[in-house]
Amino acid sequence: MSNQQSLADAAVETLAAVRAMDNGIGLDNPERHVIRDLKRNAEALIADALRRARELAYAADAIRELHTPREG
Repeated sequence: MSNQQSLADAAVETLAAVRAMDNGIGLDNPERHVIRDLKRNAEALIADALRRARELAYAADAIRELHTPREG
């Protein structure tokens, strides 16, 4: 049995880590702008990766339809 983390578990863990990136960072923290920018970039990367992966899944479905024999 493999101890490798599932993709779903990794996604949940990563989303939680990104969500927590700016925890405890208030308006008086000088590093707040950098940390919030890092968080925005992490969120954008995740959103882009999800969009691209979904596009690939749609493409795979379309290819499968092209090669499925039609009845009639």
